[in-house]
Amino acid sequence: MQIVVIGAGNMGSVYGGNLSRIGQEVAFLDIWTEHVAAIQAGGLHITGLTGDFIVRPYATTDVSRLPKADAVLICVNAYSTPEAARAAQTVLKETGYCLTLQNGVGNIEVLLELLGPRRVLAGLSFQSGDLSGPGSVRHTNNGPTYIGELDRSRSPRLAQLTELLKNAGMNPDPVDDVVATIWAKFVHNCGINALCAITGLRPGNIQEVPELLEFQRRIIEEAVSLVRAKNVTLPNGDMVAAIQEYCSHKFHRPSMMQHLDRKQQTEIDSLNGYVARESPRYGLQALANEALTMLMKGREHRPIATHDGEEQLTRK
Repeated sequence: MQIVVIGAGNMGSVYGGNLSRIGQEVAFLDIWTEHVAAIQAGGLHITGLTGDFIVRPYATTDVSRLPKADAVLICVNAYSTPEAARAAQTVLKETGYCLTLQNGVGNIEVLLELLGPRRVLAGLSFQSGDLSGPGSVRHTNNGPTYIGELDRSRSPRLAQLTELLKNAGMNPDPVDDVVATIWAKFVHNCGINALCAITGLRPGNIQEVPELLEFQRRIIEEAVSLVRAKNVTLPNGDMVAAIQEYCSHKFHRPSMMQHLDRKQQTEIDSLNGYVARESPRYGLQALANEALTMLMKGREHRPIATHDGEEQLTRK
């Protein structure tokens, strides 16, 4: 099976690398030239929860050089979804499909508009990776991968994809209402990612600061209120308890923290920023999410050294 992974970052490298490990034909598309060059020269080195190994998938920055794909995994940040959709449109075979494993909401709609419902599956991941440098990723959290058809069917391609991800150690869990599950992950990410990125704390450290734990509760409750206003029934009735219990034993670096470390734009606008923008349309307040979004906008500024050694602020 020919698989193309669009976005060879933390998540894309973990999924694509492990699918390559079990013998699938994998090709990566990414804009990070040093990472692509390292994979081309010496392969992709994966360490952590699924072992220590090197695979040698194809990698390129040029979509025109990709092979035609049976399946495309979309693993880019939410703000890059339109470009990823156009790349998927270029490389998919007539019978091919794409699976989004992205954070945030709105990605499915972008893919559907360009590719159509027949070619889009939805998913979300509780896997985590940490790029330690070009051509190298550490697998840091091995949680479930929820996937599903948008029409709630149990299709042959869903069964095939489930088997592949199972063999790759990605813990697939096919669900009927994948959209509701995505909204639950949205709330989950709203309650963790930016909070860790702003403070520099790991999820398990949040509970050590009572004020921060209370701030997290407010963030989650605002997000839940918005989701319920949209008439979405979340799989878990007490999201605050579920997320805080999850955090209590997790000490990985959330993706938004890694984005800041690499001076990349974060996904704040498709997470807490979305809650802050959308809530007033339903007569709701989202003061905690609004404050967190404003802080993150400031945190996305980076000091850089000028030619005379002084520092200035610039937006990345």
